[in-house]
Amino acid sequence: MSPAAAEIRFAIRSVLSSWAGLVAEQRRLPAPGRDIAELTRFLNRHLDWLAGHPAAGELVDEVRALVRTAHGIAYPDTGRRVRIGHCPHRDCDGDLTALIRRRGESHPPRIVCTTTPGHTWPVTWWSTLARQMRTKEGEHETGIRAGRADGR
Repeated sequence: MSPAAAEIRFAIRSVLSSWAGLVAEQRRLPAPGRDIAELTRFLNRHLDWLAGHPAAGELVDEVRALVRTAHGIAYPDTGRRVRIGHCPHRDCDGDLTALIRRRGESHPPRIVCTTTPGHTWPVTWWSTLARQMRTKEGEHETGIRAGRADGR
């Protein structure tokens, strides 16, 4: 196992253990073992409870980031990266990068935000993304013309 794979495996185990510990403590249940499969089964059994927890969004963000990192380690990007512009999502300061795959690769090209893992666009959404980017640029320019330094 590569050092990067071992590191992400450790991170996955740590995050799942932490969330399982929260469930066990707050629901007064015995904590599961530290095996990733066992932790996952435990969390899946309590998914409805977790979905209603005030920190559910943090769980989603942490798991999403782990999945993205693990995917990048398992399937390293061998294609080109092309900077596209700024992320059109309000309150996101990320930049967009197009990941152009080599011919024959199993993963299709996509555009990703450098800041927020959930801001991802597959090829089929690129024209929509272009419209969103133009709209955000127009809002920014309007704010500058109105004398607002923040562009809003």
